[in-house]
Amino acid sequence: MTLLASSLAFHPSPPDEALARALELGFEGVEFLLDPPWEPGAWGPALVRRVRALGGGVSVHAPVADLNLLSPHRGARALAEREVARSLRLGAALGARTVTFHGGYRPLAGAPHTPPWDAAWAAVRRLRARAQELGVELCLENDPRHPHAYLWDLGRFREVLLELGLQGTLDLGHAWIAHGRALRGLVPPLLPHLHVVHLHDNRGETDEHLPLGGGDLPWDELVPLFQGVSTWVVEVKDPEALGASRLWLQGRWQR
Repeated sequence: MTLLASSLAFHPSPPDEALARALELGFEGVEFLLDPPWEPGAWGPALVRRVRALGGGVSVHAPVADLNLLSPHRGARALAEREVARSLRLGAALGARTVTFHGGYRPLAGAPHTPPWDAAWAAVRRLRARAQELGVELCLENDPRHPHAYLWDLGRFREVLLELGLQGTLDLGHAWIAHGRALRGLVPPLLPHLHVVHLHDNRGETDEHLPLGGGDLPWDELVPLFQGVSTWVVEVKDPEALGASRLWLQGRWQR
């Protein structure tokens, strides 16, 4: 198992600086969140070389802001597919093992519509094929429960992973918001399909990204379930929370 820090804690610092700081905090590497100003097109060859020279494990999280593979608009779906494809290429250049992405969301405004599932999943299948060519694992992430989210229910999430032949990124904070105490029984069927787990805490209502132990998640019940998952990512908002979360996790492992 590899323990990574999400670059969210250092945003918008340059990626090489984020990786250096994460290594100093005792993490084994970084999952790079590719939201602006560090979207895939903003990385030049020199930056990729600097990141690779630092060593450490690398994972990539495709952009989240304004990317929607389930948009009713063809052009918006095309933009999302293109940016995830660019994330895959960047991930391969960085030597990343996984690239995580979100499927999409219901727009906040506009005319009523039926989600374009067929078009969206056709795009995902093209992206999966591209990931296989590049030698990286494309991983779909579950959403927090929200009226505009499609993949918050873990039963439905597992069905989609099976349907698309994908591996998954399980965000425990999102899953806690969605399922609460029922989460403990929903995790085991997902374990064979998971490559990544995102770790952060909340109080069960909103996606707070609190340091581990700062909310209500039953970590003593959950942590042992994920010993077989290859990549753990602590996804909190600042370096102090990141360092505290790593020490907190270390205490749980040593029990």
